[in-house]
Amino acid sequence: MLKATRITSFALLPLAAVALASCGTKERTDNELRPPVPLQLSASLMPKKISISPNRIGGGPVTLVISNLTGTDQKITFAANSPSGSSDLQLSSQSTTIAPNNTAAIKANVTDGTYSLSVEGDSIPASLLSVSGERPSAQNDLMLP
Repeated sequence: MLKATRITSFALLPLAAVALASCGTKERTDNELRPPVPLQLSASLMPKKISISPNRIGGGPVTLVISNLTGTDQKITFAANSPSGSSDLQLSSQSTTIAPNNTAAIKANVTDGTYSLSVEGDSIPASLLSVSGERPSAQNDLMLP
């Protein structure tokens, strides 16, 4: 009986080796690069204008922190301005109502183009953000959130 078990074990040994060898894959995949480090932009909403700092950046994720320095509640819209005949830029984001002397944040992933930051109504002219190229990947940056 012991001899039959040994023979069966030795017979199954090549099958086990073939099964283990086929577990791996020869196909090689490349790692995708991480997106750029998120950039924080500041926007001030004043009675006669809106200012964005910086107003020229490279593409990638951004957080726009908007402070309302006017005396009234304001609703902000951050939208992409597409060139005529192009529908590449489809971003449009609106903040909640921002109370006087308060802040709000809008997150977006921006690409090449021009973006406008405007308030509801025509009381304050819109401000523009110019995006060109893409910021470098954060692939080898350590200790990032």
